[in-house]
Amino acid sequence: METTHGVLELLLVSAEGLKHAHHLGPQRHYVTIQCGDQFRTSKITHGKHRKIWWNEKFRFSLSPRECRQLAKVTLRIMERDKFAEDSLVGEIRVYVGEIIREGSEREFLQMKPVPYNIVLEDGTYRGELKLGLKFITNVNLEKSGERWQCTGVPPRQPYAVYRPFLNITLPCIPWRRFFFFCTRSDKWTVKE
Repeated sequence: METTHGVLELLLVSAEGLKHAHHLGPQRHYVTIQCGDQFRTSKITHGKHRKIWWNEKFRFSLSPRECRQLAKVTLRIMERDKFAEDSLVGEIRVYVGEIIREGSEREFLQMKPVPYNIVLEDGTYRGELKLGLKFITNVNLEKSGERWQCTGVPPRQPYAVYRPFLNITLPCIPWRRFFFFCTRSDKWTVKE
């Protein structure tokens, strides 16, 4: 077991009102999180109805030196593109220095998820990212490789040409009637 000074846990909840970088196709977003020299990447989600949900927790184990020096956590919202490089939608910097200091004194500090403004590349604000924070001190962790997991970009899924066709046609077919037409055959039996 490895003893660390503290664990910073981020709860990535949702995003709303994001700038859509590509006007064609569905919105597919993911978030890269940088906490000191540690990186994590969220799952890719599809934006429906202008709100994107992740509901993921990320844990960063911190040494005493990192707890003293860590000032901010940077979150970059990226939009997945099929044919080109993924594009940056916006960035959020959460200053966690005071949260870590106060959490070290109390041994536990939790902040409920609150919305943070997303800063675009040109310095303007558009959209919100809902994020919760928790800091716990004197935690025993097993060396499970959690600190080094998930450092890259999520792998690309193969694109199926028939998927748009199925998405359009399948919801229109009444499958229950098609598959269960035999269940009403009891009405047609002749009573003697």
